[in-house]
Amino acid sequence: MIEEELKLFKEEKPEPEYKIKETGEKFSLEWIKKIVSIYKERLKKLSEVPELTDFFFKKKLIFDKELLRWTPPTRHPLTERAPGTSNKEIKISLDKSFKILSKIKEEDWTKERIEELLIPEAEKFAKEIKKPEGDRGYLLWPLRVALTGKNASAGPFEIAEILGKKKTLQRIKEAK
Repeated sequence: MIEEELKLFKEEKPEPEYKIKETGEKFSLEWIKKIVSIYKERLKKLSEVPELTDFFFKKKLIFDKELLRWTPPTRHPLTERAPGTSNKEIKISLDKSFKILSKIKEEDWTKERIEELLIPEAEKFAKEIKKPEGDRGYLLWPLRVALTGKNASAGPFEIAEILGKKKTLQRIKEAK
């Protein structure tokens, strides 16, 4: 069903320009297609797109800062959990993500390049803050929430690519 609805986007027509009412920012149908493409697997109907993707169209995100806190999944059969992130660790995490991402040139701002730089750092970060080694969530979860304001979304690499460098860095700053 979703494939049929997406066919509407495949028609070849002159590229119209749209405006985000709240921000005045302009965007293209091509940008919308990118957004829909990263959610295609999660969608049952095209009508679900606004709820899942509203953060792309907002100037500033408003969300509960507790969402930034990474709490790893259960690690022990008796439901003992690995330690979650403290406020200080969240700030360190966001600072680290900001520093890494700000070094990427605008022309290299792709999902692949973002992922290439963040994954190794995410694997090291847990060890640095004395958490279970290799748990990427300590770095990547706060980044995902900073970019979306949601506890469920597409991956942070895809989202950052679509948001663009400027908006990605702005959202990280605002989340700190």
